[in-house]
Amino acid sequence: MRFKDLYDEAVAQVQEPPVRFELLKALINQRHHGVGEIEVRAISYPVQNHQAHFVTLGEDRTSAYDEEFTVAEIRYCDGLDEHPNERRFALTKELMHVFDTEEEKTNTRARFVQLMSEIQNTPLPQHASAMYLSEIATKWMAAVILCPKHIRQPLLDPYREGTMKEAEIAAKLQIPRSFIPDIMDDYYNRAFDTLMAK
Repeated sequence: MRFKDLYDEAVAQVQEPPVRFELLKALINQRHHGVGEIEVRAISYPVQNHQAHFVTLGEDRTSAYDEEFTVAEIRYCDGLDEHPNERRFALTKELMHVFDTEEEKTNTRARFVQLMSEIQNTPLPQHASAMYLSEIATKWMAAVILCPKHIRQPLLDPYREGTMKEAEIAAKLQIPRSFIPDIMDDYYNRAFDTLMAK
């Protein structure tokens, strides 16, 4: 399954917003080659950080005759439970890491430390790792799949005319308000075309 396949399957099942995270997770669990199980777990941190992380736990199989599949987990700060739209977007963004290539995966402690350093320092494009670029791509994947074209289109004119505010669109899509300007910008179409070609 490619991102385009997930998008097409989600769009076929969702006519009205919101696109549910549970639907996306179920589609990945059922149809993404090599991924057999993705669980979601809230974690309490001494200091709330509102972060979420995709973690590969290992390989499993249902019987000695079946192929192995990846078991993964999305761990998130339980402080996000107080912000359902933010939690939904964060979980969806992390779910999109199932499409990472080997060089994009943050699957060792050293790679995780490197990624955290890059996120902190916002590297120049020529210094950015594939892991860092994947973080940007997964944000756009989450934005596109939570606001597919057929749902975005009727919101576009009212937003641009000022008759529908960011908060209203965010409530309708059930995503953080901070992502609405990006989703409603013309760049959405360019991001969409690039992601569909992956």
